[in-house]
Amino acid sequence: MTDSLIVAIRWALYIDLGLLFGLPLFALYALGGDESHGRYLALKPTVFLLALAGVAISLFGFALQTAAMAGVAVWQIDRDTVAMVLRETPLGLALQVRGVALAVILFGISLYAWWSRPAQWIWTIGGGVALATLAWSGHSAAGTGSAGWSHLAAGILHLLAAGAWLGAILAFLVLISGRKASSDITRIHLAHRALEGFAIVGTVVVAVIVATGLINSLFLVGPEHVLQLGTSLYGQILIAKLALFAAMLAMAAVNRYRLSPALGRALESGGEALAIGRLRKSLLMEGGMALAIFALVGWLGTLSPPMAA
Repeated sequence: MTDSLIVAIRWALYIDLGLLFGLPLFALYALGGDESHGRYLALKPTVFLLALAGVAISLFGFALQTAAMAGVAVWQIDRDTVAMVLRETPLGLALQVRGVALAVILFGISLYAWWSRPAQWIWTIGGGVALATLAWSGHSAAGTGSAGWSHLAAGILHLLAAGAWLGAILAFLVLISGRKASSDITRIHLAHRALEGFAIVGTVVVAVIVATGLINSLFLVGPEHVLQLGTSLYGQILIAKLALFAAMLAMAAVNRYRLSPALGRALESGGEALAIGRLRKSLLMEGGMALAIFALVGWLGTLSPPMAA
């Protein structure tokens, strides 16, 4: 039961902190920090809720993992154990840095009414730091020396790229969803402009995910274990993750090269509702795959990789 809860907590943190980084980042590069998105994305209250959720999930996850390390129930953790884990383990360091990052984000919310663009930068940087801390308490932080730092850096970049992709998917879905989405021409133009803005960024995101994924695999799987991946639970889950990622890539390619141009043509000739409907279905499938991948990643983090055997 405890292992299942830890996997669920890790999954929830990947989603929450990924969105906390990816959504404000999306507003900056795809919408140029334009405040016109406020009517559709509701960025300020969303960031506020995500930050609060990040605090709550992080504290619960820390308590759960501390209890597992001490071999006691959550309600039996004593103050000395908590202090020791906070001071002397990567888990404790990650929680402290994440707490500071989330506090900075909450402070940035108070600036939004006066300085919307600087506030978005604060949210993005704070969200990025908070998301990066998930790598500090996982397999990416297990190495030592220069190789260990390289692995950690790859793990952090992998998470940031995944968070950017997840935030973009949700932002697009919000922009093209709702009863009046297909009749609000301003909203449709905003969505199409955002799709065009994501084109280059999306390519970079995919390249970073692929490159850092290969680096992580080198450290965690190793070339000598590739052919035996299917014989272990870790390998089977990794194969499932890679298959889902390949499906996401195919769906993203359809969105970029077929459905997005179709929306642009519909804006000129009519038929926006049909184009938006197809794009929405595709993004829902892509988002569902992303959620499944994060669940598998959360599970992988609780298992020993082949190189640790």
